[in-house]
Amino acid sequence: MSLNPEPLARYLHDELALNQRLQQLLHQEVDVLRQLQPEQLQPLQAPKQTLLAQIQQTANERLEWMTSQQLPHSPACLEHPDIANQDQILKLWQQLASAYDDNRQLSAQLTELVLVARHRTQQRLQILRGSNNDPHLYNEQGQAKGVNKGQGYVQA
Repeated sequence: MSLNPEPLARYLHDELALNQRLQQLLHQEVDVLRQLQPEQLQPLQAPKQTLLAQIQQTANERLEWMTSQQLPHSPACLEHPDIANQDQILKLWQQLASAYDDNRQLSAQLTELVLVARHRTQQRLQILRGSNNDPHLYNEQGQAKGVNKGQGYVQA
């Protein structure tokens, strides 16, 4: 029985287009975080969640189709005789794999930027709170607690 490769090409094309839109959104998030403007992240969240859901749905449809055609869910499916001579499908598969890798790297970069921003925020909060969050910075005589006064000029 012969396999019609057109649905696979359509699924790959749709999934690639969605991944490229996600990649643009992730680049915007990286720019926003690098410019230290986290308030601009909020408007990007809803479109990102929508894109992620669409990518998941498209990928699931592709995998279901591949299962129905008894194709492996791996690059080995490209060895099928009806697919192996389809240059468009081979190119789309490679572009999609590359897009997933790029998005994974961008996500890792975003994670790092968020962690750095979180660390900076924690440091600033600690500075605002004062010395190790000690509410008793001064003793009863109004002098700073825990300050090493040294021995002075005469004893030195």
